[in-house]
Amino acid sequence: MTKKVVAVLALSVLSSNAFASQAKNTISGGGDGGRILGGAGMYGSFYTNDEYNIFWNPAFISGQKNWAIVENGTGSGTSAGFVTDVSTVNVGVFFNRPTTGVNGSRAVDLVVGGDMGAKWGVGLTRTLSEGAPNFTKVNAGVIVADFEPFVNFNVTDSNGATNAVKTSNTIIGTRYHWGEWTPYAAYRTTKTGTAGTATNTWGLGLGRMAKFGDIHMDYAVSYWRGNNNTGSVVPVNMNIAADAASWLTFRVGFSHDVIARKVAPATTTTLGSTVKMGKADLDMVIGQTGNAFGFSDDLFANAGLTYRW
Repeated sequence: MTKKVVAVLALSVLSSNAFASQAKNTISGGGDGGRILGGAGMYGSFYTNDEYNIFWNPAFISGQKNWAIVENGTGSGTSAGFVTDVSTVNVGVFFNRPTTGVNGSRAVDLVVGGDMGAKWGVGLTRTLSEGAPNFTKVNAGVIVADFEPFVNFNVTDSNGATNAVKTSNTIIGTRYHWGEWTPYAAYRTTKTGTAGTATNTWGLGLGRMAKFGDIHMDYAVSYWRGNNNTGSVVPVNMNIAADAASWLTFRVGFSHDVIARKVAPATTTTLGSTVKMGKADLDMVIGQTGNAFGFSDDLFANAGLTYRW
């Protein structure tokens, strides 16, 4: 009983740090070595409490309050969306989210979720590109006790593209909360063409979300392995947030492949900030480089403005 109370109190503190923006996700990373969730900073994170986690487990939307965002990401263009309550469910609608990691996908996302003793959620994504393959994606997930299982499935079709090959992609996994600790695991299989060989990737990790005085620090270590000569990797992720003033928070992220086999190892450090303006937050990536901090020539190349009501 005491353990449960401590876990609930810890999660209630940590949930106040939930956030959503491409800039913040670029700093934190997904905790998956880039193997499962994808890039572009728009898919949430396995090891942090991120509001964009609704895109891998839609059940998270049931615990979110009203918020809206407009943002611009490096190499992915402008996107916008909102989450609000409609009767007994929460609904999220997003436009032009860079689901393919490039500008021009013209994606439309719809996420719906609620709480009926167990939290549940479903999501639907459809891209509307011209001259490029489009895909339809369906997500579903639940939150039962401390478990957060999910399943994602998408199919790329030939609409709008010439000689496009049908590709299917399925992801299943779960996350578990044990106080400040967060074990997680996921499996992904991708098949191109009717007779193509499937590429399978699986992995597991352990993260921690903690506060040390005025500093919030999330970190994780994980292991990811794939077939078809895609290699294996053991990445370490860390991000630290600290208030410099009542209206300003600085963030720093670190990602490092401790072990990399058949793939090139990667190490990145990223610096960012959040400027608080009443009910609005302005998130920016200040600098990102492969080996050391560097400052961007355009602070607003990766930035998002979030408003909560």
